Amino acid sequence: ELARKLVLTGFVLLIPEKNAFVRLLVATLICSFYAVVLAVVRPYKRVEDDCLAVATSFVLLLFFLTANWTTIFLGIIERSSVDTADAVLGFDNLSGIINS
Repeated sequence: ELARKLVLTGFVLLIPEKNAFVRLLVATLICSFYAVVLAVVRPYKRVEDDCLAVATSFVLLLFFLTANWTTIFLGIIERSSVDTADAVLGFDNLSGIINS
């Protein structure tokens, strides 16, 4: 747990800021790897603790995935148009995602 926190908050920042999407990708891969390992290893004595740990890891993974999707959406809008972003991702603005 401590290594995951250290990697997500410290080592990912060693990637230059101009490669923000790569940072998000690395963080997403670390979170998904950690969630799978946590689900397989089951390091806690009580089943409830294992379930809670896996659930919180998946919530963090969902946050990173949402950040990835919004970054991709904004990148498509910068390079092309909203219609292209809508065709690729299935939504034409971020207000539905942000407000929910």
